[in-house]
Amino acid sequence: MSLLNNIKKTCPSTTTFIKKLLSIKDDNITFPTYTDALSEEEVHGVPSKVFSGLLSYPENPYCCPKCGVVGSVIKHTLKASLIQMIPFQNVPTYLRLYKQRYRCKDCDHTFSATTNIVDKNCYISKALKFAILSDLKQKCSMTDIANRYFVSPKTVERILKSYTYEANPYTYQLPECLLVDEFKGTKDCHSKFCFIFSDGQTGKIIDILNDRRNFAIKDYFLRFSLENRCGVKYVVMDMNASYPYAIKEIFPNAEIIIDRFHIVQQLNRALNNKRIQVMKEQKNKESRHYTKLKRYWKFVLTYEDNLDYEKRSQYPLFDKKFVTQTEVVDTLLSFDEGFKQCYEIYQMLLGHFKDKEYNEFFDVLHALPRNLDKSFKKSLKYLTKHTRSVKNALRLPYSNGKLEGKNNLIKVFQRIAFGFRNFGNMRRRIFLYEENWQTKKPKKRKCRRKTA
Repeated sequence: MSLLNNIKKTCPSTTTFIKKLLSIKDDNITFPTYTDALSEEEVHGVPSKVFSGLLSYPENPYCCPKCGVVGSVIKHTLKASLIQMIPFQNVPTYLRLYKQRYRCKDCDHTFSATTNIVDKNCYISKALKFAILSDLKQKCSMTDIANRYFVSPKTVERILKSYTYEANPYTYQLPECLLVDEFKGTKDCHSKFCFIFSDGQTGKIIDILNDRRNFAIKDYFLRFSLENRCGVKYVVMDMNASYPYAIKEIFPNAEIIIDRFHIVQQLNRALNNKRIQVMKEQKNKESRHYTKLKRYWKFVLTYEDNLDYEKRSQYPLFDKKFVTQTEVVDTLLSFDEGFKQCYEIYQMLLGHFKDKEYNEFFDVLHALPRNLDKSFKKSLKYLTKHTRSVKNALRLPYSNGKLEGKNNLIKVFQRIAFGFRNFGNMRRRIFLYEENWQTKKPKKRKCRRKTA
């Protein structure tokens, strides 16, 4: 009882100091003297610092929040609530706030004074919630955030779910260029991979679907208006064989662009498979040839203009002789004539690709020698199935680089979090990092005057 009496005695200096310490802006909260305002207690078995203060209005409320009658509210009793604040010096910090209770003489309804430092029926301060939301934007797991702020991982998950909302994606104006890709999703996804697409100009993620199959993609995009979908002129994607059919149906005016990285990757994979084939053949004939092909594979895949033909270095497998990178490649090509033939065609294609000469690029593909290695030839011929898309890639400046960077970020999130089990949580964290989510706003209640 003595503490309750002391709580009502305001100390201006202590009130100012504690408010600055806890970043409290509410003028209705006051604190008593230092000895009564701060104590060290065990909360949930953890030594904590507890501040004690009073929440009361300078005047009685204007009207009853239930019946709306004006001038019928009087003071009632005090009710204590323990509010968790942001930890101070890595010590759990709480605010024991004694809230003034009020009673309506007209309807006998009782209610408490409210404050903006905490939501209604909640014991976690808004400042702590925003600190958790801020950390959710960083590359760290929910468990680490929970340990940092002395809350449970479920609390962090609830804050992530309840304190944000998503705008209606179908009101979004689709950009002129769309970047589409997929990444490995969670166990509760409808398919093994998720579908992600972003703005080609800004790189901002527009949405993520938990299914990459064509029917799911069409079901999603066909909810956008036809006028909105007709505004999409370019769609950048990898060489996924199923996407073009859905893209043409969804976006009637869109041109498909194959990402340049995947074109080069297709060329690299074709030559690398031939190198491995020759390497296995040389394993039984000449082990040193096998080792050289295995060790210096990067030189074979490098564009010939980027190889150093002047600087000589020592290479262990060349008896420590001083040789250039081009001499290393020439030695590797001398092991097999078919390998040398594939390498020359590879370099021709790579040169035309880098110079954006798409006509010459396809002239080489259409004039491949008959005696060329079948597997190598088959890999190159696959590009002719996407002739128009590959030409668009060489003719236009768009690429999937921005979206690939976002995918790398998602993989970092998944690795740090030791794998997400819930698609919704993973999607929320990605969008929170992208700042595509907004905080919720409370509704206000109107008062009514007492009738005679």
